[in-house]
Amino acid sequence: MLAHLAGYLKLRRTRTILGCFLLSSVLLMTFADVDIRISRMFFDHGFFLAGQDWSRWLHDSVRGVIVVSLVSVFAIYGYNRVANRSLWDVDGRKVVYLMLVLILGAGLIVNVAFKDHFGRARPRDIVEFGGSEQFTPAFVVTDACDRNCSFSSGDSAGAFFTLAFILAARRKRAVSTASVGFGVLVSASRIATGAHFFSDTVVSFFVMLLVADALHHHMFRPAPEPLAEYPVRDPGLLAGVARDSPASP
Repeated sequence: MLAHLAGYLKLRRTRTILGCFLLSSVLLMTFADVDIRISRMFFDHGFFLAGQDWSRWLHDSVRGVIVVSLVSVFAIYGYNRVANRSLWDVDGRKVVYLMLVLILGAGLIVNVAFKDHFGRARPRDIVEFGGSEQFTPAFVVTDACDRNCSFSSGDSAGAFFTLAFILAARRKRAVSTASVGFGVLVSASRIATGAHFFSDTVVSFFVMLLVADALHHHMFRPAPEPLAEYPVRDPGLLAGVARDSPASP
């Protein structure tokens, strides 16, 4: 496991993702008022987009998309097993991969490790937007909230769970557009309704991207090819060497 992790960290794409995550995190912590500025764009004596039908629909759609997508994958896997087919290349390993991305990324990391331990108050609950709690930047531990807090966004993590389908699917362009677009829309709606800060959604995006990419590398990395035998261009040469070599005692 450690060898696989070390190998994954050596990849150029891994360093790129981690570098972007680190840079964005440093910027969001250094210029923390960006969160306030972005949220204030949707505030006028209250978050005026909160409670609208489209925002409620997007919020509710996250669970629906996860359930429908996983049920569909399980159904395709069952069909492939019974009919001995390989529809969309869905096999048991891909089913396990998708479940692990959801459980580890959106479940354990975002909803358990982050949301229940950083204690960040939601935008609608801070003083700047009519609440009573103090604003805290991303990654700062506070006691403004007990559980199911703002940092980071569980809805964004659930929406960006679809990033795993980009790595698992064949037709990456269509899947990429749909998954990224869905995640951005859900994240924007959570910001616009005062439920999350911009940084909450950015962190959830990178968490899900890293979990999906690291697990895919670990579970689907091609096996190393065996070393090819040294090519012999003149078989007669070896025969001559064997003939001229002294016999072993």
